[in-house]
Amino acid sequence: PVVVSMGAYAASGGYWISSEADWIVAQPSTLTGSIGVFGGKFVLADALGRFGVDMRGLSVGGDYADAFSPTQGFDQGQRAAFAASMDRIYEEFVARVAKGRKLPVERVREIAKGRVWTGAQAHGLGLVDQLGGLEEAVAKARQLAKIPSSETVRFKRFPQPQTPWEALATAFGASGQAAEAMVKVGQVMGDPAAQAMLNRVETDRMRSRGSVVLADQPAF
Repeated sequence: PVVVSMGAYAASGGYWISSEADWIVAQPSTLTGSIGVFGGKFVLADALGRFGVDMRGLSVGGDYADAFSPTQGFDQGQRAAFAASMDRIYEEFVARVAKGRKLPVERVREIAKGRVWTGAQAHGLGLVDQLGGLEEAVAKARQLAKIPSSETVRFKRFPQPQTPWEALATAFGASGQAAEAMVKVGQVMGDPAAQAMLNRVETDRMRSRGSVVLADQPAF
């Protein structure tokens, strides 16, 4: 069985992934739903032209081959083809939710259209099964897997937690061996100030990638 535990938000792509789970648990304040799709492109030629940058397109192939060229907007045919692609993705999303949540397609259409719901609202709409957090999700997974409460279960975290060397290597783009050697030479591994610096680097790296970091130390 697959049980989803939603945190601060699991909307759009997050809900796409969640929609076919056996059970979905969300916090009352979780932002979820957003059953929809949007797309487009940036046309940069005129903007860059103000700085003396000349952009010109070169394409080989059919009419859609250079549809995403940043030198010009969609022509009428490209726009129609792109709109049809967005429509197909939207229909796939609606069908996926209808199947996973066991809801009529027309009902899903009523609550889709890219609208975002809180976990409490989503629960009332049938988009999630239960309000709660990770503990409730684990309990439900145990129940669905028919694991007795007296039996111990082991948890695996993915991706695997990084060692300090791996975290440093990732932060600075160095190899793990090089990072380890650098820290060992400086004999700072046991220095609280150095460890605090390493934690700060990792926190800033996660935030730069869009993560919501609520504490400087991971909670287990």
